[in-house]
Amino acid sequence: MNKLLLIPVFLLAACKEEVAALPEPVEMTDEALGYYCQMALVEHDGPKGQAHLDGTPAPIFFSQVRDVIAYLHMPEQSHAVQVAYVQDMAGATWDEPGAWMPAREAIYVAGSDAVGGMGAAEFVPFSDQIAAEAFARDHGGTLVAYHDIRAEDVLGETTPEAQTDTNDINARLNALGQ
Repeated sequence: MNKLLLIPVFLLAACKEEVAALPEPVEMTDEALGYYCQMALVEHDGPKGQAHLDGTPAPIFFSQVRDVIAYLHMPEQSHAVQVAYVQDMAGATWDEPGAWMPAREAIYVAGSDAVGGMGAAEFVPFSDQIAAEAFARDHGGTLVAYHDIRAEDVLGETTPEAQTDTNDINARLNALGQ
């Protein structure tokens, strides 16, 4: 009778899918460069991001969180993204961002006065909703979950300064065309 009870256990074990462990976040070194800017990450304030790509031994780093989220929304990537991490700002400072956390688990404050490492408006990640709400009270912005961030939220115009630059460029191009 005991042997009959073991049959379902063996069947369940045989049906169990193998789940590969996701890569752990990698701590930044002084040599770590931002994927887009190729500048040293330690030269930029604010939270950063990293993405681990299928088939690559090391993650790619991003100078600000907005950039890693934009990367995740782009269809042109050459490799599948296994996991992305962002630095948790709950209990952290802009000069010393917190520990790495999965990007999909963060609560983001979007539209605040926070400017990321590359000078663009930042999506500020938090592991704690109360900390995110406090940040939004102090710096403006709204709370948004990762799955609610749209491509146009991270790929469009990002700051009033960027809009001014675009207006200036358009004005110069129009002047050249006349």
